[in-house]
Amino acid sequence: MDNLFQRLDLNLLRVFDVLMQCRNVTRAAERLNLSQSTVSHALGRLRQTLDDPLFVMTRKEMRPTQRAQALATPVRQALALLEQGVRQSAGFEPSRSQRTFRLAVPSSIEHGVVPQLVELLHTRAPGCRLAVSELVNSDYEDALARAELDLVVSFAGADHLSERLLTDTWFHNPMVCLSAKDSRLPEVIEPSQLVEWSHVSTSNWGHNQTLVDGWLSEKGLVRHIGVWVPSFEALPRLLATGRYLAVVPEMIGRDLCIHYPLQSHTLSEPLHSTYVLAQHPLTEFDPALVWFRQLLRDAGGQ
Repeated sequence: MDNLFQRLDLNLLRVFDVLMQCRNVTRAAERLNLSQSTVSHALGRLRQTLDDPLFVMTRKEMRPTQRAQALATPVRQALALLEQGVRQSAGFEPSRSQRTFRLAVPSSIEHGVVPQLVELLHTRAPGCRLAVSELVNSDYEDALARAELDLVVSFAGADHLSERLLTDTWFHNPMVCLSAKDSRLPEVIEPSQLVEWSHVSTSNWGHNQTLVDGWLSEKGLVRHIGVWVPSFEALPRLLATGRYLAVVPEMIGRDLCIHYPLQSHTLSEPLHSTYVLAQHPLTEFDPALVWFRQLLRDAGGQ
């Protein structure tokens, strides 16, 4: 019986994987550091072997056929396993590596932890780089499997990550209330005092704000939101008007109170934001990511 797998040149699978990502022969050739004619020839051989066009030209891009779509995930997973095996055999030397670590994080982590993480990375692995993107409402399985991301930082209980990802708790951070320096609010603030003010709600994701609203709702209270903003950038100037309060993670409040005329108030009952790290099982034993996860824990503990 003819064995298709035995006849398949496995070198062609790398070309297929990059074509699935680029949907363009020229861009795939640039990514692979090959000539356009070499990539076109490889695609032709793959089409002949699999007896399927695999990609069909449209006005904008090469669209994968159903056969190509069915192959995409197992091919990517197989290549990822091979890449992981090569990395494991080579080990990881932080002082010599030039790897780029790719993270998706919420805005609170970008503001509160990424600067410390960059400093630790610079000290321990000066040749490495960090690429940070904004957390979105995705299950992230495909992006992590394709190595478009190494790790994702999300919130405990957010329920958007794929169940097939590996997740564990990174760290907890208490929520605090911020006000203008002259607000005359007490050091410890009660829920009833919170709802007497209008609030600024921060971040597009909004998980921390949902946490606050749920806590108040349990007490039969509802706060008034006067302003919604996508990040913490405008928060200091908004609070400086004296019209608003904002409940934010303590790491954000601590930093803003150092640089702006604001003050931080402890909530009368503990309320914590919990961050989790998510990773694809394919990269669980990648020595570089084992090292990087420890770097993240060091940064999160500061």
